[in-house]
Amino acid sequence: MQGFNHRLLDTTLPIMPRTGRELRRLMDLASTRIPHFQQVLLSDPAAAVAVFRALEVTRPGSFEQVGDAAHAVSLLGVESFRRLIDALPEVRVGDRCQESAQARAYSEAAHAAYFAASLAQRSGLPRRDELSTAALLQHPAVLALAAFDGESVQRAIYAVRDGVPVDVAFGAELGEPLQQANRRCADAWALPSLARQAIGDWDDLNPRPQLVKLADEISQAAANGWQHAHIATLNTILADFLAIDVDEAAAWLHAQTAAAARHFGDCDYPLPGFELLLLPGDDDSDDDDIPELGAWRRRQAAVARPDLHATMGALMKRIRDEAGTTRVVFAMLSKDRSRLRTRLALGGDTADGIRRLDLGLDERNLFSALMGKPQSLWLNRDNAAKYRDYLPDSLDRAIGPGGAYMMSLFVGDRPLGLMYGDGSDLSEHGYRRFRELCSQSTSTLVAGSRVATPADS
Repeated sequence: MQGFNHRLLDTTLPIMPRTGRELRRLMDLASTRIPHFQQVLLSDPAAAVAVFRALEVTRPGSFEQVGDAAHAVSLLGVESFRRLIDALPEVRVGDRCQESAQARAYSEAAHAAYFAASLAQRSGLPRRDELSTAALLQHPAVLALAAFDGESVQRAIYAVRDGVPVDVAFGAELGEPLQQANRRCADAWALPSLARQAIGDWDDLNPRPQLVKLADEISQAAANGWQHAHIATLNTILADFLAIDVDEAAAWLHAQTAAAARHFGDCDYPLPGFELLLLPGDDDSDDDDIPELGAWRRRQAAVARPDLHATMGALMKRIRDEAGTTRVVFAMLSKDRSRLRTRLALGGDTADGIRRLDLGLDERNLFSALMGKPQSLWLNRDNAAKYRDYLPDSLDRAIGPGGAYMMSLFVGDRPLGLMYGDGSDLSEHGYRRFRELCSQSTSTLVAGSRVATPADS
């Protein structure tokens, strides 16, 4: 450890551009009341931190009695709140590393607040907004680090994804233990008492900080991937807290994460719900040929279809290992076959555009053109000009600079989606292997969709 990073305490956290727009819109409405600000503040930790820091200046010691951001706004006054919001910097759009680090850190905090509210509702604990606010503010040091050193946050994120504990990964980048850095920021910024209590040491029998810390751990686990080793332990802890069995706890957690994806859908955040394959609006319950994706229905034992999630996941790992790619994405058609959306992603950054793909098939672009029939393409330097008219700026930025392999996937004569892979080591051999692997997997799905019951065999 190198010692304290003194930049943490002096940092002013930039708010998300959407936060500023929405708060100004609310302040301009005659019908707006103080509680209306709460949902916006609970979706952006930078705004909540700014409110508590400002309140400490005008009313020192208020953090001991004020537990949620909307209450803090009521003490500041709306005009003071307006001046505060107008003076705050905003996250810089266009600086990909910085923007990505801040969006990831803010998303994790906002999800923790959401999970805290859900846990409070399920367990019957009162003062839900205080619990949500405390969960939102559990990692002020990470929020500060993301504001001035996005590369450090990205390194820590990659380390956590590789199995390094969160406190170790971020402690290495902060130069001091994560908990210690969080405490220093929480004290300096006058964050609410419950937030500080949950950051520090607390009585295991006190359900309020216990709920806050559990919400934070759920958010971390969701953000760091659902295959993370800690998930099983977390499900057990959650089951104990809610007094339900472990399977029910896992189902509850997945359902809440999907609901959070809908709740934060317009916040420009990476959403862990996408990794659960539960996109808002999708409903595969009556799809006879393709196995249901990301849902919890009990399948009949007589039907032995291959699982689509497992099949695509295995295919993507083989593409990465055998075709020379570093990022692999499976985009699937929506149920009405009108849109192409990312459903699984391997490699790269959680904020990469290719991982957040959502294209209409009526749009004129390369991906929609490929979905017209079973076909493949290796986009590279030699043929890029040929396809320029099919690459709008948003898609051009999402595709890797070294080109990409892509192939439309059909189950029989039904379009399923598109497989995409890119990297810096693409080759004729890799492209050939990419096509072979995609064809093998769709053949498996075709065979699985025709499996007969034991009575027919």
